[in-house]
Amino acid sequence: MNVISDLLNASYNAAPEKIAIIDDNSKLSYSELYDEVNRLSSYLNQFPQKSVISLLFDNTNDFVVSYLGVVNSGCIAHLIPTGISLSNLTDQILSAKPILILSSDNYFSKFSEIKLENIKKIKFSDIITKSSNTRNPKPSDYAYLIYTSGTTSSPKGVPITHSNTIFTTNNIVKKLNYNKNDVNLLPLSLSHSFGLGCLHTSLHVGSTLILQKNADISKIINSIEKNNVSTLAAIPSTLSKIVSNSNSVLNKLSNLRLIITNSTFFPPETIKNLNKILTNGKVATYYGLTEASRSTFMIFDDDDKLESVGKPSEGVSIKLISDETTSSIGEIWIKGSNVIEKYWNDEHTTANISDGWLKTGDLGKIEDDYLYILGRIDDLINVSGQKVYPQEIERVVKVLSGIEDVIAVPMKHELFGEVVKLFVKKSKESKILKTDILAHCIKNLERYKVPAKIEFVEDFPRTDYGKIKRFMLK
Repeated sequence: MNVISDLLNASYNAAPEKIAIIDDNSKLSYSELYDEVNRLSSYLNQFPQKSVISLLFDNTNDFVVSYLGVVNSGCIAHLIPTGISLSNLTDQILSAKPILILSSDNYFSKFSEIKLENIKKIKFSDIITKSSNTRNPKPSDYAYLIYTSGTTSSPKGVPITHSNTIFTTNNIVKKLNYNKNDVNLLPLSLSHSFGLGCLHTSLHVGSTLILQKNADISKIINSIEKNNVSTLAAIPSTLSKIVSNSNSVLNKLSNLRLIITNSTFFPPETIKNLNKILTNGKVATYYGLTEASRSTFMIFDDDDKLESVGKPSEGVSIKLISDETTSSIGEIWIKGSNVIEKYWNDEHTTANISDGWLKTGDLGKIEDDYLYILGRIDDLINVSGQKVYPQEIERVVKVLSGIEDVIAVPMKHELFGEVVKLFVKKSKESKILKTDILAHCIKNLERYKVPAKIEFVEDFPRTDYGKIKRFMLK
């Protein structure tokens, strides 16, 4: 397999009548999906190959048809998150320069407030397909464009080639043993690298993918039971909420063969609880940026190395770069066929990519070949020359009951230069006090890491992908 359309074509030829995708309203067999994708591709062939086509959809079958139709036509799918702000949407459209905007009916009005010159807009429901010659993209062609979440700076355009995608998908399938008998539940946005990778994986092995528009816990549990789900992909916070349910609810997860999450902090207690719930299944995570998807994998077979994100994927190299020759901690650099060659419009390329190595901006350490993520370089707190990693403090505090999320940031201090300030979002009905948190920190952290100030917040400023914008708290 060389391009994304090969994934669908192979599964269509192997089992055309098998159900490929299920959303809230309908289901499509591989035969139906194949036909709809090719009809849409025929419509899109009126536009020059390698044109950008912007897509704005919920997690629906229409998204999948649109995405695959775009890449099958040799064009580039610009994937827009549904929660995008007007200013970010405007910036992305100006940067991506699409020739067409294709949207579901319910999001079409988002574009009415943007001045769009020489850009055609159309609702998915208004497309009238027509026959045309097929076009074949090359492995080196861009398949899709995603703008990073911008947690520490402005979003960057990340163009992913067909060959990037096929390489990563093959690694996922090999490492996590996806197969045609799987029924995969996806309560993750398809406009994000994590969710989209799950789509590619399901198409590759010819399994069934169930799309869920959001991470509603009761819907996840019900879908697992109703559809005999075998794999679940979800972010750590969703999994932590799931394990807080009663045993009668959790028993419905026992037959899952795989739970996969990403490298956002995954509480060790959540991992242990999930391992207890699963009869024969595995809990796994991965590390990777949009620019270098699935660079490591970690399968939590036991209670050892619970805070690691694992070892490098096959064909991927990782090294740590530090200004301090004696330090075991450094910036994580990644090289491999999953890594982009350059950023969109060549912006940021020189600063972030060197001789094929992606400078991630993440700090890490390697112990026994296992990678540990310590935080972002930009997030370091310097207390009288002592380096403090925010994630270390956050991990200590997150074990307390009654806390939903925690962010540690630097706060200017006349004597020490910087000290730690802690923002805490309590869970519903939580009665935890600031003094409780402070006492726990004093007991479990070195003195210079103990927060000088603790502030409760209703919520955090977030990106369009739901990630917390740390820089807005500093």
